[in-house]
Amino acid sequence: MTEDLKPQLDGPHAKGSGWIHELVQRRPEVPYIAPFMVYLALMSCQSLAEDPKYTLHFYALRTVGGLATAFLFRRYYPPWGKLHPGKCVVFGVAVAYGWVMIHRLVAGQYVDGEWISQRHPWYLQPMGADADPEDYFNPQSVYGTGIGYWLFLLVRIGGASTTVPIVEELFWRAFLLRALIDWDDFDEIPLGTFTWKSFLICSVLSAAEHPQWEVGILCWFVYNALFCWTRSILCLVVTHGITNLVLYVHVVRNEDWVFWS
Repeated sequence: MTEDLKPQLDGPHAKGSGWIHELVQRRPEVPYIAPFMVYLALMSCQSLAEDPKYTLHFYALRTVGGLATAFLFRRYYPPWGKLHPGKCVVFGVAVAYGWVMIHRLVAGQYVDGEWISQRHPWYLQPMGADADPEDYFNPQSVYGTGIGYWLFLLVRIGGASTTVPIVEELFWRAFLLRALIDWDDFDEIPLGTFTWKSFLICSVLSAAEHPQWEVGILCWFVYNALFCWTRSILCLVVTHGITNLVLYVHVVRNEDWVFWS
């Protein structure tokens, strides 16, 4: 086993003090789960906002909250691994492209002023149809096209490209893939260890997080495979960030608001 892939059995867990250290000693899964749970909890608070203009504030809150929680536990993570920039770009862009195209194939998406099923009557919409376009969140209708709109895009796309990849990769790849192999001693499992059980269950569970669940499962297949190949959390964080960045640039450029999720 190489030094980069070796679990830190006697690393940061062995030395330290304070309530955080004591918590991690008792529950080593907390550093991986807490940032994701904080992010989801703050995301659920968005429903409390009666005025849609406050959407910006709640996006900022969950972005900062999730990132701050990950920073709080920073010394309790294993080595993040190598970057693999070529793989990050290729797989990041490919997943973003696949997200849009595959969803159009399996759902009756509203494109260029009409439903796909109207344009192609033979199309069966195997996954059903998206919501009506007027139900999508269009930031231009809330903030106009001025500074409020651009500030929203900065927070929305910035958070999706930074905080989201960090909290999700720590939970799904660094924790859950290993926990599904050995829940009690997951931190003794090297990063990127492959079993069909963990690979498939982790991919299917992603459907619970993504509204466009059919694409979420396929996306997780790619990310899980890339993680088993590179065994690098850093590579997955950057790849995930590139995917979200490219996807949301497409959303804004083409006003394809169905992918705001």
